[in-house]
Amino acid sequence: MKKYIITGIAVCLGFISFAQKSVDFKLNPEIGKPMTIDMLVKTDVDGPQSVIMDMNMKMNMTPTKKEDENFTIESTTKSVKVDLDAGMMTMSYNSDEEPKDEMSKMLGEQFAKLIDQTVTIVLTSKGKPVDVIFPEGLSNSMDKGAFSNISTPLPAEPVSPGSTWQHSADMPDNPLIAKTETTSTFREENADGYVIDVEGKLLDGASAEVGTISGTYTLDKNTLFTKTGQIKTSIEAQGAKIISDVTLTVQ
Repeated sequence: MKKYIITGIAVCLGFISFAQKSVDFKLNPEIGKPMTIDMLVKTDVDGPQSVIMDMNMKMNMTPTKKEDENFTIESTTKSVKVDLDAGMMTMSYNSDEEPKDEMSKMLGEQFAKLIDQTVTIVLTSKGKPVDVIFPEGLSNSMDKGAFSNISTPLPAEPVSPGSTWQHSADMPDNPLIAKTETTSTFREENADGYVIDVEGKLLDGASAEVGTISGTYTLDKNTLFTKTGQIKTSIEAQGAKIISDVTLTVQ
């Protein structure tokens, strides 16, 4: 009996050791293989002018080149669907359909210019943005930060479940947020991939906290790109509270 107990303990310790093994997180996308991204954004603005907006975007993202430790990725927006409720006024837009009324045309003017436009992103193997290149005509109306953060920040050193790391990123084109500061935690490895929890704060130009961010990512074990993600941001600015929930699915 004692022998069986000792053997059982040894087996359990072996499983614990396996579960706690360190992982060196590095992006490893397959060059030339496109990924399809489905992004759902639900935004609730509570303020002098309350607004509820649901937006669904579908994008193709293709790694096209690797040079040293940098990856070049091309992201093309294929479709956009938006439903907006501003109290006494509602609007809808679907890039796959002709606008049905003047309100749809008005909303379409804001989003139609994205369709079939390709943004080029350069990332290091640790997910750090190096450059974001917009096509001609979009550079003055787009936020580089929205594209440069397509990958969740990865730790510089190998980590095991329970490990944490910090990351900060400037948002020079965002009118409300100047910088994000986050703490990521490697929660676990499971059959779906590596699960990363993220939480942090959003800062304005004076380094004052104006909001929070929290979420969970599941990373593909082979490519280290996001397979699924749920991210929530809450911002208080200009007399309004803005809550956004983003759900990502990558195939």
